[in-house]
Amino acid sequence: MEKFLNLSSIQRNLLVGSIMGDGEITKLYPNSRRKNHSYREHYGVEQESYRIWKASFFPDLFYLTKKSQTMRSKSDPLFTELFPYFYNNQSKQIPIKLLKYCTSPYFLTALYLDDGSLSISKRINHRNKKIYLTPHIYLYLQNYSKKELEVLQQHILSTFHIEFKLSKRRDGHGYVLKGTSTDLTYNFLNLLSPITLTCENMYYKSNWEWRINQESKSF
Repeated sequence: MEKFLNLSSIQRNLLVGSIMGDGEITKLYPNSRRKNHSYREHYGVEQESYRIWKASFFPDLFYLTKKSQTMRSKSDPLFTELFPYFYNNQSKQIPIKLLKYCTSPYFLTALYLDDGSLSISKRINHRNKKIYLTPHIYLYLQNYSKKELEVLQQHILSTFHIEFKLSKRRDGHGYVLKGTSTDLTYNFLNLLSPITLTCENMYYKSNWEWRINQESKSF
């Protein structure tokens, strides 16, 4: 774990959250000339600013290739070191043994901005002519097993005091993490806000005041 532990706390938390989210440690194939694994993370053009923001925390590691819309690294011993924590028989898994290092909101920030959603339900009271907006936080991690999500659920609760629930879904392994109360949504967004306020491109997920202002324009 030498390479991983040499990273700063912010870098460790962002990196684990990113690999669990949209990131991928590339595989080494037989007869490959590469000695080490590398990292890549594909993105849509509308999220390029987010990847520039994320890469800024790793100035000596990540770079963007805009033509292929990829944030990537060169082959590096760091990713060779991390590969077995994130992959089991070539399929991605939650790195249970690394969660003890994931105690900073930067971990949740990467996980949420990569694979989360700020979902808003609307209820109209025609008598009072009012529209009520209720926000919910989702972490769409259905590619991980229920057992793994239960471990992550407990880690988030014990570390950040945010209590997600398992919610059934038809794709993947059948479950995502969902915040079931408005208070949880506000607490979650407030926890991340000192970080996410520096990434304006992702305000639609992270900034409730900005989001509700945008929603009100559609009425």
